[in-house]
Amino acid sequence: MRKWLCICSVLILLTGCWDKVELNEISIVTGIAIEKGENAKFRVTVETINAPQLSADQPGSGTPVITFQEEGNSLAELSERMNVGLSRKLIYSHTRIIVIDELLAKDGVGDVLDFLERTGEFRNDFNILISRGTKASDIVKTTYPLELVPSIKVHKQIEIYLEEWGGDPYVRLTDFISSLTSKGRHPVTSAVSIAGKPEAGKNIEQNSKTELDSIVVISGLSVFKKDKLIGFLSREEARDYLWTQGLSRTSLTVPCYMEGNEAENNFLDIRIIHSHSDVKTTEEKTGVKIKVNISGEAKIQGTQCHQNLEKIKTYENHEEALNKYIEEKILATIQKMQDEYQADIFGFGEVYFRTSPKKFKKVEDNWDEIFSEAEVEVLADYRIKRSGIRNKSFLTDEPVSGQ
Repeated sequence: MRKWLCICSVLILLTGCWDKVELNEISIVTGIAIEKGENAKFRVTVETINAPQLSADQPGSGTPVITFQEEGNSLAELSERMNVGLSRKLIYSHTRIIVIDELLAKDGVGDVLDFLERTGEFRNDFNILISRGTKASDIVKTTYPLELVPSIKVHKQIEIYLEEWGGDPYVRLTDFISSLTSKGRHPVTSAVSIAGKPEAGKNIEQNSKTELDSIVVISGLSVFKKDKLIGFLSREEARDYLWTQGLSRTSLTVPCYMEGNEAENNFLDIRIIHSHSDVKTTEEKTGVKIKVNISGEAKIQGTQCHQNLEKIKTYENHEEALNKYIEEKILATIQKMQDEYQADIFGFGEVYFRTSPKKFKKVEDNWDEIFSEAEVEVLADYRIKRSGIRNKSFLTDEPVSGQ
């Protein structure tokens, strides 16, 4: 009897899932583009993987992805209605990028975010992007030889771009909504555009070319006020924003420091290897003062300055040039947000709330106006720890020690 009970118990545990779906009955969605519709509120383009064409053992000659568009007034309904043209059940849990068209973003992305947060189909690990100067659907249709799936290419591209140069704010769905509902911060996310001819990038023959006719590039930062797109920052300004958030690594080209002046057409190549930011807000008689402290370590990657790196004074000059350059760049970007957009994307209001919650509560509804008039001070303190694999440059005009 015990034996039969054990067998029955095991059989119960080995039963199949009641809502199972076979692999050959599904299509994995890797990218979604959302635009204004011509005959309805939205036009949604989904990019699905054509799995047999990605097989390393038996690669096919067909397209690696399939895209399909449909228009409607509800994103929820559209996500379920794509089978009007596609044959398999769509799985959205592996979506890598969601591209929102610039024109739609200017009207507001609240409806899009509500659907993404409310449905249980999506994870929180995809990139929210804004198409800049091109249609969002073209982003998920532009092919690339090294990554046959366009959306996966863009997702990896942004990851490595952040890791190596630091131009992406790494915004996920929960981050965007958190900034949207905050009284002391407005949302940002990366902007993407197409370099070249958008129509040429849709041709699968581009994958056989050494010089691409079209390629998706990261074009800076999208700036929002509440849920509406109000403008863009350049790639360099996007990095300036990231300095204030705690940028990890990046590379800079800094004008040389020569006897108190910048040397014309000579530059110092610096790699930031560690960075830390600290923001403080204080209330003074003249208003709110914001102080941004940036510090960390750096190394020299190349130099056109022709100064002897065996001397401590040379390092001091280079550090002075580096810190001055960083301070000017960050301050210029903050002032641009104050003067041109009157929108606090840096989270200075959140810092003010943490330090003085009662005072912030009194001004939270007018924080953008207070931010635009606040006095801002940026101080950089980077130390150059290494000069690469050699000290003295063979290009220096100074004699080598001992000669």
